[in-house]
Amino acid sequence: MKKEFSVFDVGILEDWDATEIAAKIKSKEISAKEVNDCVRERTEKANPALKAIVATGFETNPPQTEGVFAGVPIFIKDLIDVKDFPNRMGSSAIPPKIKKKDDKVVPQIVSTGCHVIGKSATSEFGLLPSCETYVNGDTQNPHRFGYSTGGSSGGAGSLVAAGVTPIAHTMDGGGSTRIPASCCGLIGLKPSRGRHCESPTKQLPIDIVTHGIVSRSVRDTANYYHAIEQYAKNKNLPEIGRVTSPSKRRLKIGMFYQSPTGIESHSDVKAVVLETGKICENLGHEIEYLDNPYTDMLVLDFLTYYSMLARGINSFGKVTYDMGFKKKKAELFTRELGAYFSKLMFLAPGAMKRLKKNLVQEYEGLMEKFDVLLSPTLASPVPEIGFFGTDVPIISAVMRLSNYVAYTIVQNAVGAPAISLPMGYCSNGLPVGPQFAAKIGDEKTLLELAFELEEAGVFKI
Repeated sequence: MKKEFSVFDVGILEDWDATEIAAKIKSKEISAKEVNDCVRERTEKANPALKAIVATGFETNPPQTEGVFAGVPIFIKDLIDVKDFPNRMGSSAIPPKIKKKDDKVVPQIVSTGCHVIGKSATSEFGLLPSCETYVNGDTQNPHRFGYSTGGSSGGAGSLVAAGVTPIAHTMDGGGSTRIPASCCGLIGLKPSRGRHCESPTKQLPIDIVTHGIVSRSVRDTANYYHAIEQYAKNKNLPEIGRVTSPSKRRLKIGMFYQSPTGIESHSDVKAVVLETGKICENLGHEIEYLDNPYTDMLVLDFLTYYSMLARGINSFGKVTYDMGFKKKKAELFTRELGAYFSKLMFLAPGAMKRLKKNLVQEYEGLMEKFDVLLSPTLASPVPEIGFFGTDVPIISAVMRLSNYVAYTIVQNAVGAPAISLPMGYCSNGLPVGPQFAAKIGDEKTLLELAFELEEAGVFKI
């Protein structure tokens, strides 16, 4: 389906992916300066409409000459520190101070060869699966204005879907790479815990956040993870290696479309998941239908943990983020979710145990039976702007969250990889991407399967 807005017609880059752009720079068919100028022109046209960028600096970091993406510009999500850029965490509560140094993960990201040209929009502190904020406004979905990009990496999803850049940095603490990939018709792989050299939640009881990218080609995603692995390998994880094509190995895939509470996904979403299962079956993979294999306490446990994080933001924002932090300027959801922890506090010890131990054991047991799990990424079609808006009261927001993100949070808790792939559309004309998940450390299987589906010509990008 035709996007409502794109900038693929602006400048020289057409719809090339990052791998092709870098190859053309290396062969001197185009120059890195021409690429940078084109992205600048696309940015100037796109951002007034999309509201996907919170800061730019095209002259801040010169193009690199080494790496698989040498010369390719990238936007970094506004949740980590990048030298010479502000980091407001998507919040009016944090002043726009320029940072003096990079977070530890930034050199690993740019070791791929890409250079940072700006910061992309996020929901406040990355808490909501949308991208609507006091500080930056409502980030628009290029497929249709007035609809969510998903989140919290909604700025990244919007930019890549519209053609501003071929890849953009994401962070995923409950689905925030996979959700915008699903909503914007992109490829979004959440890696295993520990693939990147740093996590912003590594000191917390459960390390739920992973870095990543959204892209329009499987090879860009595969090349990114191969490159960051050369920068820093995790000895506790199997090496992904260089994945360039499908595997001949046929997989056993467990498929389900019910939430942990037993509620079925929207009929449009279910139809795409079922069609994806049929495609995999036609390719020779074995499909087994399942009821949702996770406990009905999963969503409540994760909500308890998230409300604890919000309480920490409200109480310790000056220490954690900036001495200029002003709680009163935070959004209603952030303030109310933190306060909501007082109602859930008694559940916290049990929730931590179930998420850190019981769920991991259940997941590992499940992955002894299957190579891959196929499910929705999101339970419903892409919602309109306002569904997760800045002033939705906490009870309404929690009810909406409970089913919407019920499929993505498992892999954050257990540390396993999962990928959303652009397999279809809902009746509202917006993309829907099913989720494929694998055992901890097995990104390779997900990438090989993604290559196979891409080569079969079934992606809807």
